[in-house]
Amino acid sequence: MTSTGTATAPRAGLDRLRLLVIDDDETDRLAVRRCLQQSGIPAAVNEARSAAEALEFVAATAYDCVLLDYYLPDMPGLEVFERIRAASPDMPVVIFTGRGDEDAAVELMRAGAADYLPKSSMSPERLAAALRHATELARATRARRLAEDELRAQESRFRTLANAISQLAWMTDASGARYWFNQRWLDYTGETLESMQGWGWQKVHHPDHIERVTGIIRRSCASGEPWEDVYPLRGGNGTYRWFLSRALPVRRADGAIAGWVGTNTDITDQKNAAAEREALLAREHEARAAAEHASAARDELLAIVAHDLRNPLQIIMSAARAVPSLAGEKRHLYVQAIQRSAREMNRLIDDLLDSSRMERGNFAIERRPVDLRQVLQETRELFDLAAQEGKIALDWDVDAAGETVSADRDRIFQVVANLLNNAIKFTPEGGRVSLRAQCREGNIEIVVRDSGPGIPAADLANVFDRYWQGDRASRAGAGLGLSICKGIVEAHGGRIWVESTAGVGTTIHVAIPARSPEA
Repeated sequence: MTSTGTATAPRAGLDRLRLLVIDDDETDRLAVRRCLQQSGIPAAVNEARSAAEALEFVAATAYDCVLLDYYLPDMPGLEVFERIRAASPDMPVVIFTGRGDEDAAVELMRAGAADYLPKSSMSPERLAAALRHATELARATRARRLAEDELRAQESRFRTLANAISQLAWMTDASGARYWFNQRWLDYTGETLESMQGWGWQKVHHPDHIERVTGIIRRSCASGEPWEDVYPLRGGNGTYRWFLSRALPVRRADGAIAGWVGTNTDITDQKNAAAEREALLAREHEARAAAEHASAARDELLAIVAHDLRNPLQIIMSAARAVPSLAGEKRHLYVQAIQRSAREMNRLIDDLLDSSRMERGNFAIERRPVDLRQVLQETRELFDLAAQEGKIALDWDVDAAGETVSADRDRIFQVVANLLNNAIKFTPEGGRVSLRAQCREGNIEIVVRDSGPGIPAADLANVFDRYWQGDRASRAGAGLGLSICKGIVEAHGGRIWVESTAGVGTTIHVAIPARSPEA
């Protein structure tokens, strides 16, 4: 057992609280202490590492709130909760949940827990809100129980008490016709006692609920069974708020029903909080689905990478076995095949590393003076042979590109080479690929156009997504190239976009500042 305390300035809305934290994980308990300190909640905290220790604390001390981890080493969380409630029914309990504990938390909420707080999203604000909700809920529960007990007392005493409670209160005769309302009811509705008597109270009920509510009341009056319902009531300002309504029969000495007493408790805030919790659960479900989708995408990527690495590796192994027995031109061709395959493997590995750096936020560029026309000419020399082998015309217009720009030479080369590689790959035999570059208004503008099959309009928004592979990308490897191009261009402070018409071709535009912001 441990006992700790905080010495912080009081926070509005919370007196100094007596808290019990039940968690066998020291890290989680430390997180609670830090959140308490950071939120400024004045609290005296006891800590229990097991259910046995916790029950000893509960037996000896009345706590304003208990923070209970669902999984404890010596007792199931539901049993711990039930034993705490048995020892102290009014002591509010907030459940700590980890990933996957949501169903257990819902079960405990149904059993009477005040709230639950996911460990993964705990913050000073969330903890303060949970404590405030739990303590306010406990206070409201105690007040409601007291009010319901007092309703069974003499009518004169009830009337005095009813005007002091926080709920709206009323009394009826045996038929259900109301003859008395407390001041809170009249203040809330803005109506007079005379206008509400009998069945006049129906006019402040929401029209969508009045028939159902009236039917429930008449059936209860006939059966003598207490009733409870939830419905909206119109306030004096014309707006509706949700109320939990309860009514109990008042019986004579012979058991006959003399009348009914009822209360209406404003639960609008609780309903809103429940809706927010449901929305949170929905968002967590979406996050889990997104994580599962990302995991599936990575698994698919690994399969693609393994396939793309295996092909050039097999070529290298086959050619390497044959080279020792070859000579002359044939030997030279086999060596070139080994070199091409090794470059392809190196390109794929570089793409994976660049993508990983971008995802982690570790990607950076180094701007230096660069002869742009020379870079573009080198990329043309790299792809001239591939264009010739595919019988693709390669048009080049870079005279207006300017001579020296401030950029990362290797990364600009990488972008242009990637765009040309894609353009040639997806341009059929007899087609045309063009590259135009110019320096205009302080920007480098590079445009790569092909006469390939184009990209469907529905896929254009996804072209630069990591791992994207549309129908036209069945031979496009791991789907990282355009994503990396986008990262490089944006790292230069520029932008990249695509225009495409199915059956006509695709155009990729790149625009980046020719000078660094520092220059």
